[in-house]
Amino acid sequence: MNTLRRRRIPKPIPRIFEDDEYKQYTRPHNWRLLSLVGICWVLLIHYFERTCPQNTLSACQWKNWEQWNSPDSAHRIVLIADPQIVDDYSYPKQFKIINYFTKKLADNYLHRNYEMIHSVLAPDTTIFLGDLFDGGRYWDDKQWIDEYKRFTKIFPKKINRRDIRSVPGNHDIGFQTIRHKVVKRFAEYYGELNDYIELGNHTLVLLDSISLSHPDKLIRKEPDNFLDQLNNRISSTFPRILLTHVPLFRNPATQTCGSHREKRKPFPLQRGDQYQTVIEYEISRRILNTIKPTLIFAGDDHDYCDITQEYDGGAAREITVKSAAMTGGIKHPAVQLLSLNTNEPTRTYETEMCYMPNAYHGLYAYITFLLLTSFFIDRSIVFLNLVWPLFILNVYYMTI
Repeated sequence: MNTLRRRRIPKPIPRIFEDDEYKQYTRPHNWRLLSLVGICWVLLIHYFERTCPQNTLSACQWKNWEQWNSPDSAHRIVLIADPQIVDDYSYPKQFKIINYFTKKLADNYLHRNYEMIHSVLAPDTTIFLGDLFDGGRYWDDKQWIDEYKRFTKIFPKKINRRDIRSVPGNHDIGFQTIRHKVVKRFAEYYGELNDYIELGNHTLVLLDSISLSHPDKLIRKEPDNFLDQLNNRISSTFPRILLTHVPLFRNPATQTCGSHREKRKPFPLQRGDQYQTVIEYEISRRILNTIKPTLIFAGDDHDYCDITQEYDGGAAREITVKSAAMTGGIKHPAVQLLSLNTNEPTRTYETEMCYMPNAYHGLYAYITFLLLTSFFIDRSIVFLNLVWPLFILNVYYMTI
């Protein structure tokens, strides 16, 4: 009897996936590809966070537009209007996570450009023209101090360079409703709201025109007294430059803003909740006839405007400075450069608008590259492709 049993041949295990699908599903992590993507991220971020801003600001070099015979004697100033750092009052209906990233992007844009301005242009003086904050007029002391520290981190003061931040905006102290303690708090941290400073053989007059416009005598007392006593306190030999937040009254039909303005509509004359686009006519006349400035710089409108203001016995050029923020509602943020030099025979100042780098080109490039690379990288490590650029951006922000 044959005791040998016939060996059973096992049946083949059915393949669930086709070859291509099987390989795709089981492909190993391509770390070489991920490393290459990481290097590309560094190069891309370096271009938009360092190279591009530096090239943009290099076009504003003083020598490119100054016409002085003796440029070494010039006093150079950068005017920054309406940084208006984003806070919880800016977009109250927005999701918190979106608001968080909006803050980060806006802060990084302001901080990077500010550092580049000081690195590339090296101004002698930096002057802020109000609206440092967005909801500053509403904050209690704790909130205000937190935002003050944040603002100082975005715009750190520079050694051996003058820094003026005491011009208040309506987002800082309000307009129709102004509380005395809010004005006092702003002055305690940033200095006198009504003051004068002599720079480059010019007298810069800082005026809180918002409080001057208020019906409450206690609120307007300080700027009122300041104007009354100004001509007894300052020299009449130096040309005067007025610095204020809200522009002075004008007739938009005849006093047009010029070709550098983005908005095609005439300069608005309107008021609303805690804002007014111009100072009232009578108050504007008083300011002009008292100070008799050669030049006026204002902010508030966020867009550029260049007009002539006439007063008794003279005229002044008034420039509304563009917002420097990416959230200011304009396509091309900018700062204003001012060069003072009284050693010239025909003029004592020159000024030029300096555009900031485009706020969104870098963001669009980052998003596009993220989507493209995520398509080629294994799904299990796509998260690294998201974390890596955020880490690099944070390093660039911290080390500028």
